Amino acid sequence: MVELWKERLYAFIVDFLIVTAIMYILTVAVYPAVLLLNLFSIYSYWLPLLALITLIYFSYLEYHGGTPGKRMQGLMVVSVEGDLQPWQVILRNLSKVLWLPLAVDLLVGYPLGHLRILDAIARTRVIRTRKVDDGGER
Repeated sequence: MVELWKERLYAFIVDFLIVTAIMYILTVAVYPAVLLLNLFSIYSYWLPLLALITLIYFSYLEYHGGTPGKRMQGLMVVSVEGDLQPWQVILRNLSKVLWLPLAVDLLVGYPLGHLRILDAIARTRVIRTRKVDDGGER
């Protein structure tokens, strides 16, 4: 379980950097209009926009095979009940919107035998899609 935890952490870091890049590009694209039209109040919507982009990014990509980070680590989200449903990926990703809910999700889920409690509630699991090399001789 420790190895899977590390792989999931690496995948999350990659995906976090991608979401950050999306927000950066959006900020740079909008900034000239904000400056020219004196619309600095638009930035009060940046945190809700970040939450929406984060939820859409993780939910859409996990439903369609995996985020770039998960794919790089050979991981995939599956349903324990059969086919993965859209509501399952949305539910399991709600805590990723802000750091505090994610920390609570991890702190509550780990002692109960799950890495995240929302995975248990959504009835999803993260599995390896490729064999992990144990570093031993062949």
